[in-house]
Amino acid sequence: MTSAWYILILLSLVSFVVYHLIPIKIRWVFLLIVSLLFLYFVSGFFGFLYTLSVVFVSYIGAYYIDKNDEEKFKVKILILTVVVLFFCLFIFKFTDISFYLTYFFSKNFNIKENIVKNIIIPVGISYYTLILVAYVVDVYRKVTVFESNFFKHILFSIYFPQLLMGPIVRHNDTKEQFFSQGQINFSYIKFGIIRILWGILKKVVVADRIAIVVNTIFENYTSYPSLSLILGVVLFGLQLYIDFSAAMDIVLGVSRCFGIKLPENFRNPFFSISFHQHWQRWHITIFTFYRDYIFYPVIRSEIIVRLKFYLNKKSKWLANHIPVFIAYIFVWIFAGLWHGGNLKAMFGNCLLPCIYLIFTDIIHDYLKIIYKKYKFVQNNLIYRITQMIGVYILLCFCWIFFIAHDIKEGFYIIFKIFSSFDFSLYVDSIYVKDFYIIPIGILVLFIVDVLKEKKIDIENFCINKISLISYLFVLLILILLITCFGLHIPNNFIYSSF
Repeated sequence: MTSAWYILILLSLVSFVVYHLIPIKIRWVFLLIVSLLFLYFVSGFFGFLYTLSVVFVSYIGAYYIDKNDEEKFKVKILILTVVVLFFCLFIFKFTDISFYLTYFFSKNFNIKENIVKNIIIPVGISYYTLILVAYVVDVYRKVTVFESNFFKHILFSIYFPQLLMGPIVRHNDTKEQFFSQGQINFSYIKFGIIRILWGILKKVVVADRIAIVVNTIFENYTSYPSLSLILGVVLFGLQLYIDFSAAMDIVLGVSRCFGIKLPENFRNPFFSISFHQHWQRWHITIFTFYRDYIFYPVIRSEIIVRLKFYLNKKSKWLANHIPVFIAYIFVWIFAGLWHGGNLKAMFGNCLLPCIYLIFTDIIHDYLKIIYKKYKFVQNNLIYRITQMIGVYILLCFCWIFFIAHDIKEGFYIIFKIFSSFDFSLYVDSIYVKDFYIIPIGILVLFIVDVLKEKKIDIENFCINKISLISYLFVLLILILLITCFGLHIPNNFIYSSF
């Protein structure tokens, strides 16, 4: 993990003790101070000012939307605010502004370029921008109330555990928790500490170790046979999930120690039997953002409603599906832009998922007829396992473009997998113990996900079903595993780059 995450964990461990000792009425003020300090430490002066500036923009936009009754004026303010927020985001994502700023500061102030880059790029920009957009839209829709206290609005926007990688929270999810705290909830603290350690273990023991194998293969992909490339892609999918979910375990665990419950971001996505189900379980908060702020507005827009009315005269199937397909296109174009906007992102994170969903919808009705005709039982275990494997295999094609440096490299890897029939398997420069730790780690995580899929309440078990001695023993085991088997190297979380 990088220094930002160590700062997050250490700051949390120190501050949550103080947090629970001070009067309840001023706890949110303490959280605000800690969040501002954390923002400054990880973003630098420029990132600090930029973040507070866009938070102020969202506050002003929501203020004028809330205080005016004229609908046209409110719509104009909404559009202006959302455009400004996304313009600021895309300036950093799709232009060389960071390059020019880095050059300016390094040349004129004699600061090393790598230091300037860390100062210039605002940390968490992709995540808190969506949080602010959702808030402004919700105020317009009257889904949530306008927060008149600017400092409380700052806390909601930059609450430090969620700053680095989300989750993308809604105002209604946290407003009561930030400002209506009760007595100390020791159950929350107990589970929060376990979840922090569990997240660290997943990251430094399993995900970072898988990363060594994956990076070894794809840094020299031209020299590896098909089977090694397939292994690399399959492992990268697991690495991506373990890495991202580990970050969420740390974030949600830290937040629990403060008595605040943030929304879950993953729900066993590799148990999905369809693409629709997968994206309801993977990075949940961003896909609910896509649904509520892109998919539904598109499908309910006047032009789409008119199109549906027109198509209904021709064919009910077209009227039911074409508007949905158009909404899919808008959703996945935004997803591709959010993931980088380059060709490989637009292909792997936009075009392929969109094709998968459209194709799934097209064949769904035909499959229902076939299943009914041949009395095929869809709930049996073999069917579910086959579907899970099929979904994972097709997702691997998306991940190839995720890990490739550019779209050309992604297509080359696919071409080599299918054109080269050398199925020997080897990976250079990997320690023997890693080939034991990786499968054991994956197996343990798989068992935990199976328990979750079976609706077994692990949180309740950790809090209420084991004694204090057993709880302390579990903590000791987690700490020993992290210490003995963790790769303590500055390896950042994959999704922190967005």
